[in-house]
Amino acid sequence: MKNLYLLRHCKSDWSAAFQRDFDRPLNERGLNEAPLMCSFLSAVTDFSETHVVSSPAVRTRQTLDPLLGRWPDTQKQAVDWNENLYESGLDAYLKVIREVPGAAENLLLVGHNPSIQHVVEYLVSGHQSDELVHVSTGTLLCLSMDVRHWKQATADSAIIKWMITPKLLKKARNI
Repeated sequence: MKNLYLLRHCKSDWSAAFQRDFDRPLNERGLNEAPLMCSFLSAVTDFSETHVVSSPAVRTRQTLDPLLGRWPDTQKQAVDWNENLYESGLDAYLKVIREVPGAAENLLLVGHNPSIQHVVEYLVSGHQSDELVHVSTGTLLCLSMDVRHWKQATADSAIIKWMITPKLLKKARNI
């Protein structure tokens, strides 16, 4: 049994001056929500057994920064900043998942929509229905995968264990 964590970057700044979409940063809300999501992720995940792959775009790096700030340098250096998770689709994400070393019990992918949503829909239902889940900015999902090796990730090989958004996490902390 493997655990796949998917984190969509937090809210980005469409008004910021940037040359390329790749360079678009988080906005103020995104910068405030990233530490919240990373704190939750740290509480529910054993990163000593987790392989981390992220899009190298500015907004995904900024989303992951609060988590990396807690890690030793050796763990930070192990993050795979994979360009195949930027402006790509389902097939590219599946290729990244299937190439993860089998020893890793957990995988964290930090990326973009609609790709994350399509990955979830495909692994859970076998389709890209755009109706199974709505993955808003900052959403973190945990999928339980009934596979022994990541290369076995196929349609209908996962179930959604849980899904949390920054909005839900803020409400839960106020209870």
